[in-house]
Amino acid sequence: MISAIDTAFWPVYTAAAVFAIVYVLVVTEKINGGWAAIIGALALLVLGIVDWNAALSHHIALNTLLLLVGMMITAAAVDRSGIVHFTALRIVQTVSGSLPAVLVVVTLIAALTSAILGSGPALLLLAPLILRIGRTLRIGPVPFLIMSVIACNLGGMTTLAGSVPNMMIGTAADMDTRAFAAHLLQPALILLIVHVALLMLIFRREMKGNGDRKTELASLNPSSYLTNRSQALLSIGVLILLIAGLIWHDRFNMGSGTVAIAAGLLMLAVNVRSGDELRQIRDRMDFKTLGVLVGFYVLAGGLVETGITGEIATKLLELTNENKTLTALVLFAVSGLFSAVLDPVPLIAASIPLIQTIGLQMEVVRPADLQGLWWALALGSGIGSSGTLAGSVAGVLAAGLAQKEGYRFSYLSYLIVAFPLTLLALAAGGWYLYVNIL
Repeated sequence: MISAIDTAFWPVYTAAAVFAIVYVLVVTEKINGGWAAIIGALALLVLGIVDWNAALSHHIALNTLLLLVGMMITAAAVDRSGIVHFTALRIVQTVSGSLPAVLVVVTLIAALTSAILGSGPALLLLAPLILRIGRTLRIGPVPFLIMSVIACNLGGMTTLAGSVPNMMIGTAADMDTRAFAAHLLQPALILLIVHVALLMLIFRREMKGNGDRKTELASLNPSSYLTNRSQALLSIGVLILLIAGLIWHDRFNMGSGTVAIAAGLLMLAVNVRSGDELRQIRDRMDFKTLGVLVGFYVLAGGLVETGITGEIATKLLELTNENKTLTALVLFAVSGLFSAVLDPVPLIAASIPLIQTIGLQMEVVRPADLQGLWWALALGSGIGSSGTLAGSVAGVLAAGLAQKEGYRFSYLSYLIVAFPLTLLALAAGGWYLYVNIL
């Protein structure tokens, strides 16, 4: 392995250039990001910069891929049961006399759903309901959509399956859902409360409104979403098994990815009855994210194999004087700011081997001694991803669904409100990280 960047070694420049080019293509969405990442990865493999065996056995985290595929299948299949829409609308109806109360309920539902199914699937399930409630109450849905995106990102931050970055970090650091909840649930709840309060202040005029909302919401029939009650009950049972499996999978010597795949297959058995329904599930799966994930695992492996990651780790440790607390705070700030404007998946893919290299250079013996760095990365990307709509899958989905329904929900209108809130949240998150985790 090359230990330092040297102008005589063309693989170094090739690996760096391919990584940078693919990164730009993915975040600018000029072409399909999944294909760009796969082609870039194949280029490094064909050129021999990354060894095929090393890519398959070391760089690509199979458990993360299985976890992501399983959660995609579960989210797409459970939508057919109607239980998410039924539960959400029934709860919203009980507090429909007050728009602030509706905002609070929508926030809690979005956060809880994203913690179970992931931020992207949660937003995909809830956005149509939010838009329908807005249309029924004759109010603009923008405050609810903004809060839903933020809630999905913060809620997803609290569990292993809640976001793709968490899946990647959890697999690399061998951390389960209990660990994520123990470290990140408290800051997520605090930030949710603060965001709701600030959004109510920002949109105080919209929160007043007029009309008998309870009567209008009562006209909606939650039961219309339940096409088959036994199917809905079985789906709830599968979700309970999934949550239990993600929490206690180590007791059964099972990987979290295996648990997610098993839950996905069970959910398919419960909710799919024909080939057409199965194709609908397939069409809802996000193969682009899978491609980006696989590709960047290999691309990040190229940075490791050529010594670039080791050089960056050395410079970072020199900058922080090998102080783990300061190093963690730097990782938190960088991951938070980059995740606010760019897709965090490539960043996390590059950061994982960086943290592992830092551990080697600091001669860390106990894995627990690196926990602060992993939590800094998870907390930073989780908070920062709400800064812009481009920072998360939930944001991109919210913009597309709103515009499809004829509502103006632009990237700029979201940025004006959410980015300052995210900067405040990063400041608060950095303080929490320093005081309670490091």
